[in-house]
Amino acid sequence: MLCNSVDNEGVVGIVGISGRSAEVDDGGLRANPRTAFEQAVVDGRAFAWAALNKDADANDTVLGVKNNSASDVLKIHKLLITSDAAGQFQVFTMPGITMAGTTEVVGTNLNGAFGRVALATAYTDETGQDAQGGNYANLAFRDTVVADVTKEVLVDGAITLSPNEMVGVDLTTASTTYANAVFIGWFEPR
Repeated sequence: MLCNSVDNEGVVGIVGISGRSAEVDDGGLRANPRTAFEQAVVDGRAFAWAALNKDADANDTVLGVKNNSASDVLKIHKLLITSDAAGQFQVFTMPGITMAGTTEVVGTNLNGAFGRVALATAYTDETGQDAQGGNYANLAFRDTVVADVTKEVLVDGAITLSPNEMVGVDLTTASTTYANAVFIGWFEPR
């Protein structure tokens, strides 16, 4: 799939299916080795949501993020999870819920030059869905976390949220004092 666009200076951009792009103008062809995520950071469309130092009960949804954009999908690039207790975490998606939780989390734009805000709702200790602790209709994956060691899971867009869909991460073992969860992702036009 190729997409073309022309800017005000007559530069034509070509984006391939991998998300890598090139520009063509009178000066020739210039390849741009950026991934789709890297380009989203440059364009101000990439955000991070963090639930930090939450004392999570067993099967709590430490962090939930819902795509509120009517036109863009939200692609998750990376998940970071830490707990002071070893155990399992479960990442799931769910459509059409009303988000609720302990603390609302505002997405941080990964390009400070842009004033864009994330078209998303996020909560720590998210409780708006009924999948907490099991019964996951849309389980993305399970993995384990070692106590006090940050687990980084690179999914690079494999988790894609349509409008009105959320992603959450549950811990199956209660933390003693803290659990952290971070979602990093980008919005992309459909």
